[in-house]
Amino acid sequence: MKKLITLIITISLFSCSDGDFDVPSFEFTTDVESCGEYVIYKKNDTSTEVIILTLTPTNIGTTEGDKTVAISTTLSVVYRIFEDGIGTNYFCQSIPPSTPKILKELIAESGTINIATAKVITNEVVTGYTYTITISDLLFNDADERILFQSFDFGILTVNL
Repeated sequence: MKKLITLIITISLFSCSDGDFDVPSFEFTTDVESCGEYVIYKKNDTSTEVIILTLTPTNIGTTEGDKTVAISTTLSVVYRIFEDGIGTNYFCQSIPPSTPKILKELIAESGTINIATAKVITNEVVTGYTYTITISDLLFNDADERILFQSFDFGILTVNL
């Protein structure tokens, strides 16, 4: 009887499924890239994972200092996993290409975008601006998973004049 119970317990332990829980890596290796001034993104080294930040004209400016804005419908953060790597002009096209296929998309539900603006000065002349972007309390939430980053370093965007 003990052997039968041990066998049943052993079989039930090995037959349990941990589900299809796929935790995104969120390891972006490229510099911050942009398409225009208001769509900025980072990719992983294979260009199959991308995090995209969509800003408005009032968020990227020429006033030095720190600005804090909440994620909203006009200020969005999106995480995507693609079937294959994307090209350099993927986000700059007016009609997004049908390939590569998007395997997963998570849209941030909440969070606070922090932008520190500084002038780039060359030979005592302002030649551009740098925007150091971090996101605090970044929450991605869908039916299957919830991913929270207390602090996410998006990176530095440099815009030359």
